[in-house]
Amino acid sequence: MLEHISPIYAKTDEEILKTIGSFLKKRRISANLTQHELAEATGISKNRISQIEREGKTSLASLVAISRKLGLLQQLLSTYEMPELTPIQKYEMEQKGAAAKHERKRVKK
Repeated sequence: MLEHISPIYAKTDEEILKTIGSFLKKRRISANLTQHELAEATGISKNRISQIEREGKTSLASLVAISRKLGLLQQLLSTYEMPELTPIQKYEMEQKGAAAKHERKRVKK
């Protein structure tokens, strides 16, 4: 799996969150925005912006709002885009689902 490819998997969740917060802070500064300006533009309090930049802990809604204002929305969304399934892949998924459903019925009896 990916754990063997990237050292990021050796980091704790807290370290990763702080890295994200630091990245957002750098992007805010490079966009010549103060925390107050970012807060006004996103509807998130200045104190909360400061906390996000320090700790990285935030809701998805706040992350989307901040990403939109900092021009990171496409980058954020591309992280979660899945390629379109081929007809064969769709068929295989349907078959797995049907087999699992059949197995559940068999076990109930």
